[in-house]
Amino acid sequence: MSFKQNTKNNFPQWPIYDNNEINALSDVIKSGNWWCGFPGGHHGENLWKFQKEFAKLQEAKYCIAVCNGTVAIESALMALEIGLGDEVIVSDYTFVASASAVIATNAVPIFCDIDPETLVMDVNKIESLITERTKAIIPVHLGGNPVELDKLKEIAIDNDLYIIEDCAHAHGSRYKGKRVGNWGDAGAFSFQASKVITSGEGGAIICNSNDLADIIYSYIDCGRKKNAYSYAHYSYGSNYRLGELHAALLRKQLEKFPEQHNLRNKNAQYFGNKLNEIDGIQVMKLTPGTEECGYYVYPIVFNPNKFAGITKKEFYSKLNKKKIPTDDCYPPLHRLDCFKNIVLRKGIDYSNANWGGEKSNDNCFPVVSDIYSRSVEFPHELLLASKNKLDSIVEYIKSLK
Repeated sequence: MSFKQNTKNNFPQWPIYDNNEINALSDVIKSGNWWCGFPGGHHGENLWKFQKEFAKLQEAKYCIAVCNGTVAIESALMALEIGLGDEVIVSDYTFVASASAVIATNAVPIFCDIDPETLVMDVNKIESLITERTKAIIPVHLGGNPVELDKLKEIAIDNDLYIIEDCAHAHGSRYKGKRVGNWGDAGAFSFQASKVITSGEGGAIICNSNDLADIIYSYIDCGRKKNAYSYAHYSYGSNYRLGELHAALLRKQLEKFPEQHNLRNKNAQYFGNKLNEIDGIQVMKLTPGTEECGYYVYPIVFNPNKFAGITKKEFYSKLNKKKIPTDDCYPPLHRLDCFKNIVLRKGIDYSNANWGGEKSNDNCFPVVSDIYSRSVEFPHELLLASKNKLDSIVEYIKSLK
């Protein structure tokens, strides 16, 4: 039973919770152990257990939980010694955090255009963006759809580059037999309020290197070392720890995830087949080799000429008036004022970036600019609805022609 009331035409609401979450939070509050402590001196146990449980879900050796997905990317970058003047290739179609985390390390993001069908980073464009300053690639699995990771890894190996996967949308995604987050050096996840596993805020980094896991842990916990004296600080670090209350909530949400994940994948295929039958509608195509998809959002691209010249704003407006849940599309990074006007870190040379001023013109990023102008997104909870509800959306979109 959910305590959240349905307000959008009886579509599922998010988050979904019950007495399990309430009791878990109550237990932590009553215990008085509201933070995790540290490896050599646990105060609470939920954080340490959650890290093992999430690592198991993602089939990784190590998980380090942090306070949000942005610092998850930043922490991985810092642990890999990405810094001043280094360049990091990032998808242009993503939330600002994929690039702002790079800015936070005093490095320079370089934006890569997307594939017009999968809507994720076009790996065929990566090599043209590599310079002597390039140190890493951040593939973003938009909507849970994996980037072409095997080809990406070949490029990274050939050019001695790190890969940090932005998996904020991709909990449970699997590509060619392997969970995302495991193809590169590290995978960064978010548990923000709208994510498919959520505690309101939170994040995690997964990896398979013991040495890297130790460095990441040290960075997110004030430069400490595992099992060492808690007031000994061996390197520069920050405090990005996740608290016990969030971890307790995540453990209960994690229990609900497999069933929800399976239903999303089943309904996404059904919904997509129906939508693709509509002339003028293109559903995000899963990258060939994708076996499971996180489906944090469900993007569709429309052809205005097939819908009497309807604009994106009008399309959203009509869906919202019908009380069909929608989600905003991310503006391409090159369009954001902070990048277009270079309102970023003082003292950092951004002159070699492929954005800023005239370089932020849409003509320099033609695919993502076109896709953004004529796409809408549905939130993941819509894929938990009944097939009758999904059918009603398809019929309504048909009526807009």
